[in-house]
Amino acid sequence: MEEKINILVLNDISRSILRYLQKNLTSIFSRPAAVSKHVIVPTSFYKMEKDRYDGRKLLNFLTENLTLKEVKDINLAIFDRDLFTGNLDYVFCLATPFPRISVISTIRLHPHFEKDYFQKGLKKRKIGKFPLLVRRLTNNEKNLYYERILKESVHSIGHTMGLMHCSNARCIMAPSSLLEHIDKKELEFCLPCKRASSSPG
Repeated sequence: MEEKINILVLNDISRSILRYLQKNLTSIFSRPAAVSKHVIVPTSFYKMEKDRYDGRKLLNFLTENLTLKEVKDINLAIFDRDLFTGNLDYVFCLATPFPRISVISTIRLHPHFEKDYFQKGLKKRKIGKFPLLVRRLTNNEKNLYYERILKESVHSIGHTMGLMHCSNARCIMAPSSLLEHIDKKELEFCLPCKRASSSPG
């Protein structure tokens, strides 16, 4: 049976984002991508002192709760809250190649995140307690936001397929610690990464 890309929805992800991911991931990886299930994230993963969720605990939780059928597929979890792991104050995504599962955080990919969260004093309110970023996006902002989510999704799926970070800043597998890094990347694998992967590219 053909491997699928299962999209796991954590918290509140808009249907338009999910449709966008389904369509584009199916095209990029030449395999069906579809929403698999909605997952409730344990509140114990939220760390008040960091105002973020523990990404490693979340990834382990998702891994432990995969069904036997899902273990055979590629699994991508989409979360709209902030993540940290170890000494890293925040991360855009985490992934593991066996079983093939990754989680991306969409919150910092939002064009309004820094302005709304930092400049307006919202950091005094808990990320896990209120809806963020409710202002309407312009068409250009929406396109940028969706493209960032897709890029991080493809990047994290690449990790589940065994790909490491790439030194080519334009490759989708280049590491990203800033939004500028994500925006600079192309939405495709460089030739060496294509060769190292089972992805049809």
